Amino acid sequence: MSEESRAVVDELCKEYGSAVRAIATYDHDGYTLQYTGETVREEYSPSSIENIYDDLVIQDLNHGFQEELFNDMGEVRGKFRLFEHGTVAHFWPTDDDDGLFVAFDETVDPGVRTLLGIVEQYYA
Repeated sequence: MSEESRAVVDELCKEYGSAVRAIATYDHDGYTLQYTGETVREEYSPSSIENIYDDLVIQDLNHGFQEELFNDMGEVRGKFRLFEHGTVAHFWPTDDDDGLFVAFDETVDPGVRTLLGIVEQYYA
């Protein structure tokens, strides 16, 4: 684990505690699970995790179009998905080289700007 990855994992776990389900980083070569909670280890197979990664990449490839639609709001920095029992956040830095995925259970409201601030410290 790189120093930056370790720092962001430590900060996210410190801020959100046991509500953190998973943290992954990715680049053009693939992804690395940096942290997995017990539920994720028990409920998700390696192929399921691979499918989640593929889905994230496919859905978020063309965020430039959204930047054109909302041109006064600046660059897209990430995306949140709200589920019945949790929240998934996907962030990418402005250079598009690597990004971060973090999943939370339903016990926490991660706060969009608070979470972005933590992520930007390490991946901006």
